[in-house]
Amino acid sequence: MNVQKGWPLALLLLLACSCQDLFSPDLDDLLTAAERIVIAGRTYTLETDLYRDFMPPSPPDGQPLTAIIRVTAEDRNPFPATLDADRVWVINGKEVWEESLLAVSSAGDPERRHQLEKIARGGPKWGPGIYVAVVVRVIENSGRDHLLRASRQFIARTD
Repeated sequence: MNVQKGWPLALLLLLACSCQDLFSPDLDDLLTAAERIVIAGRTYTLETDLYRDFMPPSPPDGQPLTAIIRVTAEDRNPFPATLDADRVWVINGKEVWEESLLAVSSAGDPERRHQLEKIARGGPKWGPGIYVAVVVRVIENSGRDHLLRASRQFIARTD
């Protein structure tokens, strides 16, 4: 193979791989994630709202799971711009739903300045009325990441 001809292909493969999220914890890592993390001397916990919508015009078996997560600074000081959460895992026994998190606009709410709130939609049709575990990946702007877990989270039903 001519080295000059192979170089563009190698570069293309490198770029394709760098665009993918290679972080994929196994079930044991998720179930043993910390329920409190400390970053730069501040402690953070995870709060969730999980629900399935059954309000009309939903189908008879309801809409898929929606997960709202809030990474909360326990000291109630403003949430740092140097932290983000980008992935969520919802665990039901040995089944895992993994999804990217999307921003939720709560910037104008002074009661939530100490929280980072995000949402994931389109999950499985588990429950409602069951308990699951939820894990999020919290990322520092330095690139360091942390898994943060909330156990026994209830999947509610909206009618």
